[in-house]
Amino acid sequence: MHPLLAALPLLAVSPVALAQVPSVQDTSFDPRNALSELGIDTSLIPQTSGVCPSQGGAQCRVACSALARIFGSDRVITPNTTAYVNATNAYWSTQQAEVQPACIFVPAVDKHVSALVLISQLTKCPFAAKSGGHAAFTGSSNSDGGITVLFRDLNEVTLSEDRSVASIGPGNTWGDVYTALEPHGLAVVGGRVSDIGVGGLTTGGGISYHSNLYGWALDNVQSFEVVTAIGAIVTASKTKHADLYWALRGGGNNFGLVTKFNLYTIPSPPLYGSTRVYTEDMFPSVVDAFINAANNASRDGNAQQYVAFGQAQGMNIASAELTYIGNISNPAIFRQYRSIPAVMDTSSSRTLAEYCAYVKAQNPVGLREVYWNHSFKLSRDFATWVIEYFFSIVDEIADIPGIMPVLVFQVITEPQIKAMSRFDGNALGVDELSAGGHPLHLPLIACSWQNGQDDDRVYQFISAFYTALSAKAEAMGVHNDFIYMNYASQFQDVISSYGAANKARLQEIASKYDPRHVFQELQPGYFKLAGAPLPNPF
Repeated sequence: MHPLLAALPLLAVSPVALAQVPSVQDTSFDPRNALSELGIDTSLIPQTSGVCPSQGGAQCRVACSALARIFGSDRVITPNTTAYVNATNAYWSTQQAEVQPACIFVPAVDKHVSALVLISQLTKCPFAAKSGGHAAFTGSSNSDGGITVLFRDLNEVTLSEDRSVASIGPGNTWGDVYTALEPHGLAVVGGRVSDIGVGGLTTGGGISYHSNLYGWALDNVQSFEVVTAIGAIVTASKTKHADLYWALRGGGNNFGLVTKFNLYTIPSPPLYGSTRVYTEDMFPSVVDAFINAANNASRDGNAQQYVAFGQAQGMNIASAELTYIGNISNPAIFRQYRSIPAVMDTSSSRTLAEYCAYVKAQNPVGLREVYWNHSFKLSRDFATWVIEYFFSIVDEIADIPGIMPVLVFQVITEPQIKAMSRFDGNALGVDELSAGGHPLHLPLIACSWQNGQDDDRVYQFISAFYTALSAKAEAMGVHNDFIYMNYASQFQDVISSYGAANKARLQEIASKYDPRHVFQELQPGYFKLAGAPLPNPF
C-alpha cells in the first residue's frame, strides 16, 4: 500500500460500505452521497452549483482541485510540469499526445477510480482512461480539457494459489505481464507488441500469438473487476453480473472502468519467430502460403501469421511474420512459406516477452497514425485483387512527408471463431457473421506520416480504399460486416458491425448499469454505442 493511504483516513473504504453500494443506479442517485458512502469527506469538494461547462473549463478545474485535496497532489499531475509533459508524450500516436487534459489523475487503488467516476458526475467534467495509450486517434484515451485517468500504478500481476488465473491491473503493458509470468513458465492470451496496454486490447478483442490454440484475449477472461457508473466495484464473470461480463468482452469502454483483469493462464514455451521478406514477383506464392496456413489453423494451432505489404527502397515487398509455439524451426504448416525465396529472414527462437519487444522495436512512437479495417470471407482471388489494387493507388499519397502506408493481412481462423462461443459467447458477433465458422480475412491499413496538415488527405485516401474493397467484395460475394475495434478508425461504426441483435443487447446492458449515460457522455472517447466517434466526411 502506498504510504499516502495510511495517512489519509478519509480514503478508508470498509468492506461493509462497499457491500451496501448497489451495482446499478436508481432514480434517487446522488454522486455526493455516494462519495460519502465510500468514506470520502465531501467537504473537500468545492460546490459546483454556480459552475457550468461554458466557463472555460471551470468544472474541470473544480474536479482536479477536488482530486488533489482528497488524494494528495502527487496523485494529480497538472499542466506546465515535467510530469505532465512526460505523460502526454508517452502516447503512441501524435494525435493523442497533442491532447491537453486539465489534469492527469493517477489512482493507486480501485477505490480512487470509484471516486473519480463520482466526482466527474458531480462536476460534469469529462474523462478518459489510459491503459497503454496505443489507440491512434484523438481522444481515445486522453481527454482534451478534461481528466485523463492514468492507470500506471494499478499494475499488479499476481497468480492464484493454483496458478490457473493471473490477476492483472490495467496499468500493465503486455511486456510487463509476460515478463512477470515467464519465471513461472506461464503466460496469458494477450497482445503481440510489448508496449500495448492490457485494458483496451482485452475489452476490444485481443489477437494473440496463442489465438489459434486458445482464442482471443477476451475469450480467456475469468472475470473483470469493474467500477460502474455509481462508483460500485463489482465482479463480472460467467456467474456474477453475467450480462456485464458478456458486454465487456468486445464492448470496449462503454460499461465501466476495469480495474482488474483476471485472466486464465497458459503454458509459455519458447516460440520460434520468423520475419521473411519477399519481392513482388513472389506475391502469388505468398498469397497461396497465407491461404494455406489460414485454412489449416485447426490442424496446427501453434502457428500464427500475418503478412504486411508495403514499399521499401523503391520496391514493393511482402513481409511475413510467422510464429510457432515451441522451438520448431520448420513446422509443416509454414513449409510453403519457407519454399519461397526470401530476400531477408530473421528466424530465431525467443521467449514471448523477447518476441513482443522485438516487434515493438519495429513500431516507432511519435508519428501521426491511423488504423482502418474491415473483414471479408477468406478468398484467394479477393486477397490477390486487394494487393494489386493497393499498389495501383498507393503512389497517390507518396509525396506526403514521412508517409508509410502498410497493408496487413490477417485471418480470423476457424479455431478462433469456435473459441468465441466459450462462456456463453462474446459481444463481437463473429461466430454468427462468419457464416458457419469459416475463416474471415481481415485486411488492415496501418499508416503513419509527419504533419497534421496532411491528415484529411490520408483519411480520404484510406476511406476511398475501403469503399472500393467493399464494392468489390459485394460483387465477388465475400463481403462481411464485422469491423475489429482495435484496428478501427474514428470514422467507423464498430458496434453496429456486431449485428443488430448484439448492438441492442449492449445498449440494454448499458442502460441497466449506466442509465445516466456516464460512459457515453462524460467519457466520450473511443467507440461508443451510438455510432462512429466521428462522421466520415470523405
